[in-house]
Amino acid sequence: MKSILLSIVISLFSIVGFANPDLSGTKMILTKMNGKEITGTNFYLTMDQEKLSIFGKSGCNSFNISFQVKSNKTCIKTGQGMGTMMACDEGTMKLENEFMNTLQNRKFKVKTKGDKVQFKNWWGKTILEFQKQTEKSVWTYIGQNEWQLIQLNNVGKDYGKASVKFDTTENRVSGNAGCNNFFGSYNVEGEYISFTQMGATKMLCDEEANQTEDEFLKILSGKKLRYDVADQTLNLYDGNRLVMMFGVVR
Repeated sequence: MKSILLSIVISLFSIVGFANPDLSGTKMILTKMNGKEITGTNFYLTMDQEKLSIFGKSGCNSFNISFQVKSNKTCIKTGQGMGTMMACDEGTMKLENEFMNTLQNRKFKVKTKGDKVQFKNWWGKTILEFQKQTEKSVWTYIGQNEWQLIQLNNVGKDYGKASVKFDTTENRVSGNAGCNNFFGSYNVEGEYISFTQMGATKMLCDEEANQTEDEFLKILSGKKLRYDVADQTLNLYDGNRLVMMFGVVR
């Protein structure tokens, strides 16, 4: 019975032409569109094998597109997309329109090449290329940026110097907690991160900065937090509660 079920699962994945079953449910970040390099993390999608839908972020808005499996079992055909109706800056909206026009109502061959996922047109030309979001790629992105605190315990505002920087080679963390500079180590286990051996300088600041620092260091000290990266933000959760949000420093 188990072997029959396994064969069915493998067949389902082969229907859409995936090179491996790990693609289903995997977040994929857009890196190329119509031959152009795409930077940032605001364009991404996930393919839901069971519901035959593609969902994600198209730069500004969230979207959802259904797809059909073609009879030759190597192609998919996408339908008309639906999404939210937020407005962003002109450049982002222009890319969003191109992305949605390129993705919806099209036939694609979906191919994998290492960590790359390519959506090819009927003649074999790569139209969209994505990078699978693995733990390695996530931490490469985290480590190459400095992160400014933009939300603390559900309060979003300007937190001044409060920021964090990760040394992914040495598993060290440093930054500013709102008043004082801090430093320590971190450990990652799957989707969870914990901070140890934390220390800080001892300057006094104004009341608001001191309060930010107390909350900041309390969250990081001795807790196992869940993390994710989305829309150029680094988010830390205590259970299901978002406790800290950082944005990329430009």
